[in-house]
Amino acid sequence: MGDRTKVLLLIIVAFMVGTIIYNITPPDWTPGTYHIDVAVKTDETEIKTSLEHIIGLSNSTDTTVTTWSIVDGKNYTIEVYASKLTVIEPGKKWYLKVRLLADGEPVHKPLSSYTVCVRTPDGREYSYYPRSMTSDGWVVFEIQPYIKAREAGFVFGSAIILFAGASIISYVITGLYSTVALALLGVIAVKSAFTKYMSTIILVFIAGSALELIIRNNKLDDRVARLLVRVASSPTRLIIGATFLVSFLSMWMSNTAATYVMLPLVLALLKEIQAEDKRFSSLLLVGIAMGASIGGTATLIGTPPNLIVTGFLNDIVYKTSRIGFFEWLLIGFPAWVIGYTVGVLLLILFIKFTAGHELKEIGEKLREIGARKEKRPWSKREILALANILFLVGLWLTEPIHHINTGIAGAIGLIVFFATGVLDVKKHFKQLAWDLMVLFGAGLTLGTALMNTGWAEVVLAHLAGVKSLGFLAWFLIGFTAYLIGTFISSHTSASAFVAPLTIPLGALLATIMGIPAEAGAATASIVAVVSLNNAIALPISTPPSAIVYSTGKVRMRDLIAYGLLFGIIANTLIIALLTNYWIALLSP
Repeated sequence: MGDRTKVLLLIIVAFMVGTIIYNITPPDWTPGTYHIDVAVKTDETEIKTSLEHIIGLSNSTDTTVTTWSIVDGKNYTIEVYASKLTVIEPGKKWYLKVRLLADGEPVHKPLSSYTVCVRTPDGREYSYYPRSMTSDGWVVFEIQPYIKAREAGFVFGSAIILFAGASIISYVITGLYSTVALALLGVIAVKSAFTKYMSTIILVFIAGSALELIIRNNKLDDRVARLLVRVASSPTRLIIGATFLVSFLSMWMSNTAATYVMLPLVLALLKEIQAEDKRFSSLLLVGIAMGASIGGTATLIGTPPNLIVTGFLNDIVYKTSRIGFFEWLLIGFPAWVIGYTVGVLLLILFIKFTAGHELKEIGEKLREIGARKEKRPWSKREILALANILFLVGLWLTEPIHHINTGIAGAIGLIVFFATGVLDVKKHFKQLAWDLMVLFGAGLTLGTALMNTGWAEVVLAHLAGVKSLGFLAWFLIGFTAYLIGTFISSHTSASAFVAPLTIPLGALLATIMGIPAEAGAATASIVAVVSLNNAIALPISTPPSAIVYSTGKVRMRDLIAYGLLFGIIANTLIIALLTNYWIALLSP
């Protein structure tokens, strides 16, 4: 099949999926009188009230209703306040507040006890769940009326397919398409269509790619890789050394680059010990893919999905730079520790059970090589490059002390890199990751559009049953993202459309679990992106898997068996052990 045919088929499928989502999305709310039913569950019964409220017209005013009920000798009162909404437009929220009193005193019931049903002038009914409760007992419903939701859904559906086909149509083109389409369809204002393309988080993207250039151009990656020869005096040390070093590199450069750095050295070492065609070799290379993939979870710049999700959370959930480099380290590093520990222990067990008979001979040859250690003195340029790296990383790590925004710190680092000469403006400026700016900006623009049109409420309507799962819902979110990551090679693209779905879903779970909506939304997104990063079971799952498989030394059954077990065990432990920690950490 020719490239043009593939492009045409991809566009047709994208259009069809977009059309399907358009048709299942509720139509726009229209100006008129809306009927609102409010229900509050108490220990004894369910207390209800209702009111009529004008929306979308100039005569819309604040509406207040008070209803009294006597249940088992208690005098219950429901107070309902509906804010005025004279214009229905994207991003313009409508607020309902409900308070339950017993004998004149506020009753603090769980948020899950409150429900609101809104009936539109054309007879459609929509249920909503509260987002927060004030100290004086008011339960707040933040409702985005459906307006241009169908158009946003069409763009979202078509963009998902195009992002999934990133090997056919560049994600840069898809990103630009989604933003332009949203503007042309009236979902976002033309004058503000590209404002998300230069968020401060973009500077973290660019600074991260600059760090990668410094490391590679000054052979610092080679120094790290050569540590492997020094520590690999036994098969177990080789396994731990190779996976740890590639994982460490992946914290500071792309997992693709980290894999390419380590792979030649590992292959050369395997050839020297005459193990390149053994089962040990196949599993060790699979371990390289694991280490490179999980390493990106540890730091904010380790992999683009971390930055994309952080951008969504800062912009949409917290509306401030709540999560920076230091905060992500608190989020991602524990996940890396658990994931890496699971990965390396599982790898050692796999090798002992399937290639145990090869280990004695390999160990003897590794000890022979270890006796021939070579040392190379540090050059002035290497020292300068390392100093620049430590300067920027130090700025990021000490953000709680100096309070310099992570993005601004990245910009300072860029200035220092070019000023000291470790990067050359003419040679290296164009090599920075400017293409990711388009993907990030487009993803954030699309996600904001889905929130501001009410389309996110469509997700909640179809996934409302998830709330009954309780804590198990976090596992459902994580393993759904893991499944997506297993079959979509661009985790960067996947994260761009996973985040807009997990944010409202997490906020819904928060109401059931009695935690802040912001913490629920953020935790759901973190669970998804960490699980996504652990998908390595197929060559198409992630570039490191594809790279090691392309050597011809990796057996497919090793990649699938190890990759699936690693993903299942690592994600299960990470979600079970860290979810409550993340909730506490991410609470406002």
